[in-house]
Amino acid sequence: MVTKILVIIIVTAILGEFKINPFDSSFRFGLGSAGFFFLLLFYKEVPYRITGLVTGIFTTIFRIGLDYIVLDSFSFFASLQTHSPIIGYYFTFALLLGWMMEKKFYEKPLLLVLFGAFCDAFANFVEIIIIFSFSPAYASSSFEKTLFILVVAIIRSIFVVGLYTMFQANKLNAVYEEQHTRFEHIQKILSELYIEGFYLRKTLNDIESVTAKGHHLYRELKTSELPKEVSTLALTVAQELHEVKKDNQRILAGLEKVIQHEDRKQKISLSDIIDLSIKSNEKYGQFLQKEVQFSTNQQSNFNVAPVYPLLVIINNLVANAIEALSSEGHIKINTRIVDSHHIIEVIDNGVGIDEDEREVIFEPGYTTKFDDSGQASTGIGLSHVKSMVQELGGTIEVSSDEKGTAFTMLLPISVIEAKG
Repeated sequence: MVTKILVIIIVTAILGEFKINPFDSSFRFGLGSAGFFFLLLFYKEVPYRITGLVTGIFTTIFRIGLDYIVLDSFSFFASLQTHSPIIGYYFTFALLLGWMMEKKFYEKPLLLVLFGAFCDAFANFVEIIIIFSFSPAYASSSFEKTLFILVVAIIRSIFVVGLYTMFQANKLNAVYEEQHTRFEHIQKILSELYIEGFYLRKTLNDIESVTAKGHHLYRELKTSELPKEVSTLALTVAQELHEVKKDNQRILAGLEKVIQHEDRKQKISLSDIIDLSIKSNEKYGQFLQKEVQFSTNQQSNFNVAPVYPLLVIINNLVANAIEALSSEGHIKINTRIVDSHHIIEVIDNGVGIDEDEREVIFEPGYTTKFDDSGQASTGIGLSHVKSMVQELGGTIEVSSDEKGTAFTMLLPISVIEAKG
């Protein structure tokens, strides 16, 4: 707080030396008033009255000090009489501006300009009255002088409020960018959690199947002539698998609780999901050293109910499209409505998929992408993409030729559109 007040009084005092004296008296128009106005808007939390009084006193002392340095014949009392009226200006200005800030006029730029001009002009008149009380010889007024003060006050107020509004706009843009980046990061994490939950559900189904087989094996061994220890071992394995299943169910329940909470809290449109996917995969394309151009043709848009499943599906289709490109290419995402379904297409102009491969492309374990060590490509795979689409009550098809590949999803409106 003290630091901010010091900044205000020092900057104001220095800027005040850039001035003109229009009325053949000690009254001046300087940049100090504009700087004082701007800094009070910028540092709203400072105590306005105290700041105005201290600024006036410091500016007076500062100007007296300059007179002592510059003038050949220096008189302290004459210098004090010349410069002390500025105390009245800054105190009056701060007093009126403080009342304005309490009314939150700063939230309305037009009112801020008008009231700022009023504060400036009124404070100038107070300063002139003090000057005239010290030097009656200068006590004259005219319509031209009054008009000049009002015009300068309006111009100065417009300049200060314009500068302040520009700073606030830049500040809001910076905050928005930070929040948007954080939002994208959270969505990415949650979509990854959804993928892990998807795999965990699959693992639970596998464990359930193996547990059932273990119980069946136990019953078969129990009726056989093998030692009892063998059948008991089979039962123990089945029971331990059941415990593993319960632990995984608890983990899955925790994951789904987080995802469903965020899903309900966030209202995300289809266009938001597509934008997130494009931004994420632009970086993936750069990582693969591929020059990828994206375009969209969105004839339908709506708030999505299953946010993360759809984000994961589109993300992986776009990532697959990037991997199918050579060194450069184009990916297009189309959306439209046909009857009771939303259609989402991801189209690339890559090398295409052979006809015999198209028949098995959605089979578990199928991939055409391997790294330098022979490791299969990462991602959830097209078989899982198809499973997730089917969980949403939809279908997915692929069409391809030498000019590229198109994945087309049909998703029921009743399932993927958020209600309310």
